[in-house]
Amino acid sequence: MNQSIHFTVRSPLYWLYAAFAIGILLVGGLAVLMPLTASALFGAPVKVADGIDWVRIAGVRDIAIGLMFAAMLVLREGRTAGVLMLLVIIVPVGDAFTVLSTAGVTYQVFLHGVAAIFMAKLGSLLVKRS
Repeated sequence: MNQSIHFTVRSPLYWLYAAFAIGILLVGGLAVLMPLTASALFGAPVKVADGIDWVRIAGVRDIAIGLMFAAMLVLREGRTAGVLMLLVIIVPVGDAFTVLSTAGVTYQVFLHGVAAIFMAKLGSLLVKRS
């Protein structure tokens, strides 16, 4: 079956995936350009100058993931986009545990958890419908 039939600009799943890709790119850009602000929003504020590099590394990671997601949009690879999203769930889960271990139960742990649940649902729908 031709995957591009289901994963086009006419599909709500396409736009949900696009919004998520843009969000990841913006979060990554914030971490690279404004690491102190990004670390606070992430849920693990950096308190020493040495930590800024790690925030930037995480930002580059997020930019790379966002670009991979964007490539799936351009190529209209719905099933591959879904599989990729399911594989990348490890990132917000790891982020949630990192925040939990450094700051305890916070709003940011909830946000990382919601991101993982959203990714699981969207990824599953894309795999199933493509």
